[in-house]
Amino acid sequence: MNPINILFFAIASIIGMEDASIVSRKVSITINPVDKTFEILQEDLFSIIILTDDSLMVANELRKIAEFCTNVKQKNFNGLTVEKIILNKHNQQLNAALKGSYTDPKVLAEAGIYFDTETDEFSMINIPEWNMRSSDSILKDDTWIWTAHKSVTFVMEPFENIPDEYLEHRRSMLPYWKRWQESQPKIDYLSKNSQLDLCFFNSFLISESF
Repeated sequence: MNPINILFFAIASIIGMEDASIVSRKVSITINPVDKTFEILQEDLFSIIILTDDSLMVANELRKIAEFCTNVKQKNFNGLTVEKIILNKHNQQLNAALKGSYTDPKVLAEAGIYFDTETDEFSMINIPEWNMRSSDSILKDDTWIWTAHKSVTFVMEPFENIPDEYLEHRRSMLPYWKRWQESQPKIDYLSKNSQLDLCFFNSFLISESF
C-alpha cells in the first residue's frame, strides 16, 4: 500500500496540473462512498518562495486555479470530476473549497485511499507527522479503516513543523489572490452571460459571510 500523496493539499494536482507549489496548512476531506462524492476544504494556502522565479511560477499557478471556475464544464481527471472550486478570504488567509465526484473507488488509490471489495472497507496509511485525525474512521496499527456505507471526514495538518530554513520563505497566497482580482475587469453582477462575473460574485458572497 502506497502512502497518501499530496493530492489533497495541492489544488493544482487535483485539477490536473503537473507542477504544484501551492499547498494548504490544513485540509478537511469528506468522502461519501455511497454517492461517490467528495468535498475538500483547504485552509491557509501558501507556498515556499525563495527566488524571483518562484514568485512568478506561483502567480501563474494561482491564476490558472482562479480561472478554473470560469469554465462552465465539469472537468474530469483520471476518473475524478471537479465540479466547483471557490477561493475566498478568511481573516488574513486564502482558503479554497472544492466539490466533486468520482466514478469508481479504485480512482481514489491515486490519493493513497484503497478499497477492499471483500470487506467493503476503505483504508489509508496513517502518517503521524501529518497530524491526521478522524472521528469516522478507526486507526488500526498504522492504517485508517472505514466502511463504504457512510461518509468519512479526515482532518490533516502536514505542515505544522516546517524546517526553519524554509519557514522564513513561507508566503501566504492572499496577496497574490488580491493582485489577481485587482487585475480583472470590473464585475457586472447583473450580467447573465459572464461565467467570470458569476464566479467572482460567488467568491465575494462567501468571503463576506465569514
